[in-house]
Amino acid sequence: MAVHEIEERRFAALAGYTRDPGLVRVVQEFAWFETNDGRVLGVLTWDRFDRDFAWIALGRDERAQFRMVDVESSLASADEARRALLAAMDRWQAGPDEDKHQGWDGEGEEPSEPPATIDFFAPITPEQDQHPTFKVLVNDPRYSPARELIAAMMRHHKDVDGNFVQQFQTVAFDARLWELYLFAVFTELGFVQTGDGVAPDFVMASLRGALGVEATTANPPQGAAVPPAPTAETLQDYLENYVPIKLARTLKKKLRKAEPYWQAAGMEGVPFAIAVQDFHAPGAMTMIVPAMTEYAFGVRHSIRDGARQIEWIAEHRRGEMVEQSGFFRLPEGENVSAVIVNPQGTLVKFNRLGFIAGFGDRRVRMVRQGVRRHDGDADPRPRPFVDQVHAPGYAETWVEGMVVLHNPQARIPLDPDLLPGATHEFLEPNGRIMSGLPNDPPPYYSRTAVFIEGDAEADADVQED
Repeated sequence: MAVHEIEERRFAALAGYTRDPGLVRVVQEFAWFETNDGRVLGVLTWDRFDRDFAWIALGRDERAQFRMVDVESSLASADEARRALLAAMDRWQAGPDEDKHQGWDGEGEEPSEPPATIDFFAPITPEQDQHPTFKVLVNDPRYSPARELIAAMMRHHKDVDGNFVQQFQTVAFDARLWELYLFAVFTELGFVQTGDGVAPDFVMASLRGALGVEATTANPPQGAAVPPAPTAETLQDYLENYVPIKLARTLKKKLRKAEPYWQAAGMEGVPFAIAVQDFHAPGAMTMIVPAMTEYAFGVRHSIRDGARQIEWIAEHRRGEMVEQSGFFRLPEGENVSAVIVNPQGTLVKFNRLGFIAGFGDRRVRMVRQGVRRHDGDADPRPRPFVDQVHAPGYAETWVEGMVVLHNPQARIPLDPDLLPGATHEFLEPNGRIMSGLPNDPPPYYSRTAVFIEGDAEADADVQED
């Protein structure tokens, strides 16, 4: 038999982008399969209403996307459905790839020639122009899980501007990776794109409701020296002023767009959020949650003499740079329902999730350690943890680590149920911040050592995430 059973997370990585969320109300998936050569996938389903079984076989179309090629429903038992699916997958696997093509209709109504499949990692720019992290992704076997996972995802990601690959390989690698992360997490949460992806980047709908999201990143200063890493003496000023100023200028560009995102097609009555990642300096994303919380809400919490202090912030100032604090209080700020961040939205997360989905060199080893909330007993204080990512039983989701800062003055509030699994932060009139934590709270901080089995520990690449 040339077919083997796979875990749902591998199926989701390969074909989850083709799911119709509406079907979730009707059918429940319960087993997933792949041919040994990876050319055909299969899934068994159970009908919630008719209480019978069905199967679906999927093959790669002209764009190398998995799409349904065969289906059968109204079967009496799971065993019958399984036998029929495996036989169908054998048949489809034995045929040529062209049998799975379904006719490319492009962007119009008339059939047209499909675009040529693209090798996203084949260099299209001189090596000296390639982003250093792109080079790592392409050449380092330790990051082969991320490379193979991204290759699978990119088959389904729409290149609206026509320059995604060029930017992904060069100066905009970080921004394009952040977009891919958002694409993955929104797919995981059951959203499908209903807009054209021009502006905002994501206009989506799920069974829980609609949402519009614009992706953006804080980047290194153009044509200027990157500020030196903060010392112990300058760290507080750096976190309380420089980082919020960088985030403020990134967000304000989106707020002041000539054609507002919240007025775009498909956005009427839909909450609008800006999703931000900080790449202004190496490791900057590890500081984004406290810095963005203080800037967006315009409030700072601290402990002095054992008592909580709440301070409303007027401005962030560093040298000649100054920005008003409180993004949600700015003119037009009421049109932004929330700001979304995730310090884990980095390459090493792709590597971890790629590995547990069966991608990449199986000799890759990853050890993730850090500090997380502990709710197991009467002492809930943060505790250190060490996880073997490559060990059986390790689990992680795309949404883990996401923090949603809700605008208390939002014209259209964002329902937290739209983004289950995220941490939701709400500002109260007295300056207190109420947190809605997921059932499995994410680490406060973690770092991952990535290496190849048998290599010396000193050869591990360690990334904060």
